[in-house]
Amino acid sequence: MSFPSAHHTMPPSAAQDELTETAVDALKSLSDTRKASLLLETAQALIDAGRYGEEVERYLDVYLRTSCLSKADRAQALILRANARRISAEKLLGRAQLDLQAVAQLDPSNYELQMSLRRGQTIHLRHEPASLRVPPEIWEHIARFIPRFHLRTWFFVSSFYRNIALRIIFRTLDLYFGDDQDTVHRGLDILDRVKADAVFASRIKTLRVHWSYEEGDMLDLMARLFRTALPAFTAIQDFEWIGYPEMRAEMVQAVLASHPHLRSLGLIGWHFDAVGVSAFRNLQQFVLRAEDDDGFADMGEVRTVLDQNEGTLRHLTLGAYLKRQHSWDSAFGSATIRNLTHLDLVDTRISHLVLARIAHAQSLRSLTLHGTFEEPTAARVVFASDHVIGGAHTFLPHLEAFRFVLVGHDDDFGLFQAVTQFLRQRPRLRRLDLGSCPWELVQGVLPDLKSLRVLRVRIANLNESAIESLLRLIPQPMVAIHLAVVVSDKPLNEYTPLFRRFTALAMLHLHAHARRRPQANMLKEKDFRLQTEEWAIAARSLAVTLPSLDFVGWHGEHYVVVRTGALHERVELKELPVRRRLDCGNGVDLGSEDAAWMERKDVPMDYEMPGLES
Repeated sequence: MSFPSAHHTMPPSAAQDELTETAVDALKSLSDTRKASLLLETAQALIDAGRYGEEVERYLDVYLRTSCLSKADRAQALILRANARRISAEKLLGRAQLDLQAVAQLDPSNYELQMSLRRGQTIHLRHEPASLRVPPEIWEHIARFIPRFHLRTWFFVSSFYRNIALRIIFRTLDLYFGDDQDTVHRGLDILDRVKADAVFASRIKTLRVHWSYEEGDMLDLMARLFRTALPAFTAIQDFEWIGYPEMRAEMVQAVLASHPHLRSLGLIGWHFDAVGVSAFRNLQQFVLRAEDDDGFADMGEVRTVLDQNEGTLRHLTLGAYLKRQHSWDSAFGSATIRNLTHLDLVDTRISHLVLARIAHAQSLRSLTLHGTFEEPTAARVVFASDHVIGGAHTFLPHLEAFRFVLVGHDDDFGLFQAVTQFLRQRPRLRRLDLGSCPWELVQGVLPDLKSLRVLRVRIANLNESAIESLLRLIPQPMVAIHLAVVVSDKPLNEYTPLFRRFTALAMLHLHAHARRRPQANMLKEKDFRLQTEEWAIAARSLAVTLPSLDFVGWHGEHYVVVRTGALHERVELKELPVRRRLDCGNGVDLGSEDAAWMERKDVPMDYEMPGLES
C-alpha cells in the first residue's frame, strides 16, 4: 500500500500559508540592507505595472526611514517616488482638464471655471504642443506686441485666445457722435452693451469720445444718453473728450462724479470750456489742446490743475493754434513742471520763460517742442549751455525721446546747430525727430546714439550716397524709420533693398514732399486707374523686399502688411483709415508706441481739414 505525496494531500490554502510563513522566516534571516532592497524592488515592480498607490507609498516610506542606506540609495528612491507621483498627478489633472473642458462647452461664462483657469490650476500634459502649455499671462504679453489688425484673427482660434484678444482690442474704445449716422448707431449700441454687460465694460480702460455737433436738441439727447451710460464704464483709467462741443462744466461734474480717480484726462477741441477740471486729483497725465483761449474756462485753471496734481502728474501735453498769440507762462510757473517725465508742447508759441522752466525739469525722459520760439536767439543759448560732465549732461540728462519740429525757423542754422550739439553723446536716446533740421547737422549726431531705434529724418536732396550714409550711421536694431525727401534721384521704392540690414524693422515710411495718391477728379478714368495701380505696386514693393515689415508708410498714407501662404510668400497691403478731424493721432493702431510716436499724426493738430499730414 502506497501513501500519497504531501502536496496531493495538502489543501491549496494550506500550501499558500506555508509558503508565506516560510518566506517570512527567510526574510527574518536577511540583513536590513537586503530587506530594504527587496522593498525598493517590489515598489519598482508595482510602479512599472501601473499599480502605483498607497501600498507603494508605504514601501518607499519605510525604505527611506532605513538607517543603513547610502545617499545614492536614498536619492534613487526619492527620484523613483517623485516620478511616480508626477505621472499619477498628470493623469488626474488630465481628467480634471477634461471635466473643465466639458464645463466650458456647457457654460463658458461659469464663474468658477474662469477663476480656476485664472489661478492656473490646470497643467497641460507633456505630449501637448508647447503653445498649449504656455501660461495665459505669457500669451497676453505676446498679444500686446501684435497689431490690432492681426490680433483679430485670434477670435477664430479658440475661446482662450479670443478672450485674450478681446481684453487687448477693447482696452481702448473710441466713440464717435456726429453727422455720420453709422458711427452714431455703433456708439449707441456700445453704450447699451456697456450698461448690460459688466464683463465687457470691465475691459475698457481708455475711453475717447469724439464729438461733432452743433448746439440743439440732438446734442442734448446724445449728451444725456452718454451721461446715463458713463457710470457703467467701471474700469476707466484714461478719458479723452475730442471735438465740438468741447467738454463743459456739466460734463466735467458728471465725469468727476462717476470717475474721480482718473489716471489721465484729455481735452481736445477749439476752446477750453472745462470749468472745474482742476477738481480732479492724482492725475498722472493731462492733455489740453485748444485753438483759442476764449473759452468758458479761465486759462489760469490750467495752472491750478498742475498745482493740485503736483505729487502725481508726470505727463503734460499743451497745444494752441499757432496763428493765435498764446502763452503758457502762467502754467509753467507751477512747481509740477520740475517733476515731469514727459512733456509735449505742440503747435504753440514757446516763450523764453517756458524754455527756461523746461531746462530745470531734470527728470524729463521725453520732450516734444513743436511750434515757434518767441526768442530764437535765447533758445539757441539755452541749448548751447549743455555740458557733459563725468559722462552726464547738465541739460536734460535722462532724455530718451526728443522731437524738435520748428515752424518759421527753417533758416536758423545756428539754432539747429545748438540743438544737434545738445544731442551728442546721448547713449540713452531711443526716439529722434528733428523736423526740418539740415541733414548735414543730423548725420553728425547719429554716430553717438547707440540706443536709437526710431528715427524721423528729412534729406532734402536724396541720392545713393546720402541714403547709404544714413543707413551706415544708424544702429542695426532699428524698428521704425521715416524718411522724408524733397527731391530724389530715383523713385523712393528703388532704395528699399538698402534697408535689408535692419532685420528688426517693423515700420518704414518713405515720403516725397510733392507725391500724393492719384485723385479721380484730377485725371481721366484710364490714367487714374493706371496711376493708382502703379501707386499700389510701388507701396507693396516695400513689404515684399523687407520681410520684417508689419506696416508701410507711402507718401503720407499708411498700410498694414498681410502675409499669407506657408512661407508668407503672398503679400498684400490693407489701407488704414486716415485720421478724423482732431483725432490727435490716437485713432489708428500702428503696431507699437515707437511707430505711433514716429508718425506724429497730431503734430500739428489739423483744425481745418482731415488727413495724415498738414
